[in-house]
Amino acid sequence: MTFVAAMATAVGLSLAWSAQAAINLVNNGSFETGDFTGWTQTGNTTFNGVQCPGPGPTVAQGNCSAFFGPVGSIGGITQNLSLVVGNHYFLTFAFLPDGGNPSSFSASIGGVSLVSLTNPAASATFRNFGFAFTATAATEALAFNFRDDPGFLFLDAVSASVPEPASVGLLGIALAAMFAGLRRRIR
Repeated sequence: MTFVAAMATAVGLSLAWSAQAAINLVNNGSFETGDFTGWTQTGNTTFNGVQCPGPGPTVAQGNCSAFFGPVGSIGGITQNLSLVVGNHYFLTFAFLPDGGNPSSFSASIGGVSLVSLTNPAASATFRNFGFAFTATAATEALAFNFRDDPGFLFLDAVSASVPEPASVGLLGIALAAMFAGLRRRIR
């Protein structure tokens, strides 16, 4: 194994370890309870629910996903996250639009809009979103809002986590070693 290959492996392992070590602060983020446990439904809740068909095109992670099809007005879900003021967090989720019109989707944390889509184009696979944010309050509401008159929008794999300092340190060491090795090879 070459030095560069060894360093690439070390970087990959440190990133994989980081993803596994992070604790999800979102309760029931993949809806594996088969319902909205941990979430509060808001607005128009008609045609909103959780399905558990097992792995497939409308499930991004696990066996279940949430679906939303409120007609004529907005409906959604919210969950209060316990955070530490000033700490940095990562929020990720998977969203699957059906291309219906009229439709809308939005996500926010602590009242700050992260994404707002009107009539999103249909997608054959989930769109993965990721956002970094800094907590400004000890409790912040994570909210998702939907409208889809002609069909359903799907949400899955919702996760909020704190970056692992040890993982970031390992990544830094691996990158430094890789650059040092490249520098030696150039001489």
